[in-house]
Amino acid sequence: MVLLKAAAVALLAIVVSAKPHEKPHGHGPSSWKNNIKNVVVLVQENRSFDTLAGGFTYSHDIDGMVGRRFCNPLNVSFPLENITCADKLAPANDIANDDPNHSITGTSFGLYSTYHPDEKLIKKGHLKPNLLGFLTEQQVSNKHPGNATRASEILNYYTAAHIPVFEDMAKNYVLFDKWFCDVPGPTNPNRAYITSGTSHGHGSNDAGFNYGGLPQKSIFQQLSENNITWINYSNSSTNPNGVNKPGQKAKGFNPDAVFYNWTISSGAIDTNVKFLSEFYNDAANGTLPQFTYINPECCSYQSMHPPSPISMGENFIKGLYEALRNGPQWNETLFIVTFDEGGGFADHVAPPVNVPAGDSLTYTELAHDGKNATFDFTRLGVRVPTILLSPWVGKGIIEHEGKNKGRTYSHSSIPAFLAELWDLDNLTPRTAWSSTFEHLFLKKPRTDTPATLPEANSF
Repeated sequence: MVLLKAAAVALLAIVVSAKPHEKPHGHGPSSWKNNIKNVVVLVQENRSFDTLAGGFTYSHDIDGMVGRRFCNPLNVSFPLENITCADKLAPANDIANDDPNHSITGTSFGLYSTYHPDEKLIKKGHLKPNLLGFLTEQQVSNKHPGNATRASEILNYYTAAHIPVFEDMAKNYVLFDKWFCDVPGPTNPNRAYITSGTSHGHGSNDAGFNYGGLPQKSIFQQLSENNITWINYSNSSTNPNGVNKPGQKAKGFNPDAVFYNWTISSGAIDTNVKFLSEFYNDAANGTLPQFTYINPECCSYQSMHPPSPISMGENFIKGLYEALRNGPQWNETLFIVTFDEGGGFADHVAPPVNVPAGDSLTYTELAHDGKNATFDFTRLGVRVPTILLSPWVGKGIIEHEGKNKGRTYSHSSIPAFLAELWDLDNLTPRTAWSSTFEHLFLKKPRTDTPATLPEANSF
């Protein structure tokens, strides 16, 4: 397949030198730090911004799909033939027909129309994403050759009627339309960036994530060392404490805190990793820790990862929100809802390149064409839908890149924000670079935040 010339302008990131263990790029003491005492993070699965939020019409400020022509050829080798353009999913499927290829090489193909984009040319600005390979990769990887109708699910997007819960949250709080996943690849490397600012050279969901395989310092370790309370609530495994331990039959996936060796060696696996059912009791009783991290079930009914139904994921989010909103800690809570990665689904915004990697490690994988590809973690993945919910943020706000010049939001913005909030060191160069969002907090809490969200819509 030929590598096409760029048909879209890439969003280039300016590399800002920042040492990983310097204090974060803050603005000095501020009263907002006294207002936010509890941070709750939910990481859902595998939806790009465009596929989930691109169809929102309530604000013209959203960089989405409404009124936009975004097209891909069925075969990038013949770029002017069999063109399919993104449209509303009609009919939409509550359960996606296919799980798109979301490996690093698969995502690279969607962005650059090749499994092997020249990283040197990318760094020099001579190779920009053309965003034309999503449709080709979908019909090849899911073995529907020539079936543009089936493959077009990767381009198309839901409407507000399909996702009333998510739209209502966005309309009532802060929606980010320039929040990128840290790795143009699968789940666990991105979850590692969320929780430690690096994947330690892992680019696939390999065995290193199973049980204490990652050696780097995580936010969980950092919080404990600074006497900040935390719990990783999880629905991802049905074994005791929601953890698959060595020698046990794996039942689902391990919670993200269990990625890290420190969680095992310190004993935090037994004290700070709990079943999700305990979250609802703690929220009702006002005993949530300062930092709450939630793993959904994956990947059949709750996380939105295909084949999880969209409506069941919405119902899950609704239940979490209402538990927080109607609990005694709401007035001091920030709830962050995001998605680990785009899941191979298309997005029309080119991800930033030339960004600081979390460390110096690289990753090599075998691409679909039988050749190796090496990745150095200096370019981000696609945008993912992200919402801030709190009585301390405005209503209907659309947030773009943020106020940190030359930077943007990525999943590493979460540990970067925690560093701002609790005066911690940045964990890695990526967290030091990523934008933070404390400028979005109000001086007084709102009293009009909805106590309930709409019912999810099965379709």
